[in-house]
Amino acid sequence: MSLQSSRIAALPAGVALRGRRALYVTPDPEPEGARIWFFTRLGGVSRPPYDTLNVSRKVGDDEGAVAENLLRIRGAMGDRPLSWVRQVAGDGVVEVSEGGFAGEADALITSEPDLCLTVGVADCVPVALVGEEKVGMVHSGWRGTLAGISSKAARRMGGGGLKAYIGPCIRQCCYEVSPELAGEFARRFGGAVVSGRHLSLPGAVRRNLEEAGVEEVVDLGLCTGCRPDLFFSHRKQKPVTGRSLAAVARVGG
Repeated sequence: MSLQSSRIAALPAGVALRGRRALYVTPDPEPEGARIWFFTRLGGVSRPPYDTLNVSRKVGDDEGAVAENLLRIRGAMGDRPLSWVRQVAGDGVVEVSEGGFAGEADALITSEPDLCLTVGVADCVPVALVGEEKVGMVHSGWRGTLAGISSKAARRMGGGGLKAYIGPCIRQCCYEVSPELAGEFARRFGGAVVSGRHLSLPGAVRRNLEEAGVEEVVDLGLCTGCRPDLFFSHRKQKPVTGRSLAAVARVGG
């Protein structure tokens, strides 16, 4: 464990902080046959306001710093190949079989072993899906959540024994929306996902996953708005902040 990880405030039960340079949180225990990485903002080289493990080249960070951050992240993931998409806040799902850019979408799935599916986040909900033969990674903002992207990815994966892991994201305590949007979510997912104008995106995502028949939904319970020591938050740290990487891979062939 690194010195910086030893200074971090307590995490919820069932969550582990790991990594020697690039630090990430993961469910503890991790699912059988898969690895999950929800990277924090710690362990990189970027300067404020991108300090320190920013992965986005589109927010104004130094290109060399981002390259070094990604190199450290790849090392933390065992130098496995990465697949990524241009996220468009929609409900597109793409199935991939090799590393590299996979077009415009907000969810990836694969049956290939040791291929890391990745998305970038800074408040939106990252969802890792683990099935018997496939894994998936979802980027679910409010638009994608209303469009049911998590359930679409889960149904596209098919098979039995599907589990979902909801990573660090902005939560009801920190996410105030318009009355109109709160009402739309309440009508779609039930009144429990809103409290006044405060919206629970992970609560809505959970409902959407359950609609698709996902057998188990594990929520790590971490709020990006409440934990600036660990995570980037576009809403809390605007106008400029970094982005974190979330990833999943099948292991063991």
